[in-house]
Amino acid sequence: MDGINPFLVRRWIYGIPAPIWLKSMDLIGKTIEEYKLKPVPIESLMAENPFTPRNIVSGEQEKARLRPWQWPGGIRIAHLHYRGDVYLLNESQWKNFSVSVIRDFQNKLANVKTVGFEQVVEISEAVDGVVT
Repeated sequence: MDGINPFLVRRWIYGIPAPIWLKSMDLIGKTIEEYKLKPVPIESLMAENPFTPRNIVSGEQEKARLRPWQWPGGIRIAHLHYRGDVYLLNESQWKNFSVSVIRDFQNKLANVKTVGFEQVVEISEAVDGVVT
């Protein structure tokens, strides 16, 4: 990869982390430490289906799929972005992590006094998307 900026390659493969990852750095760091997670090597993300039993212990390799290359990012299993690396989580780890994220949302919403019309619509759509 001579002459190619490795940062741009990582950004293309991994995509740009959603704002939630940037706002939850402490929680993500604690989760990675708690589960002793290891970052996924960038070389394995460049393959069509890079997650083999050799480099993923979460048992989720069958579910992992990258988007077609015209789209950056796209790991289709639970994962965290942290300090430029990607960490994969199994279902149990994700469940525990997402409970913490939801608890944070609940605390923030509990302190809200009023919201605008568009915010109500967006919150309603988001909640409807996760409530079954």
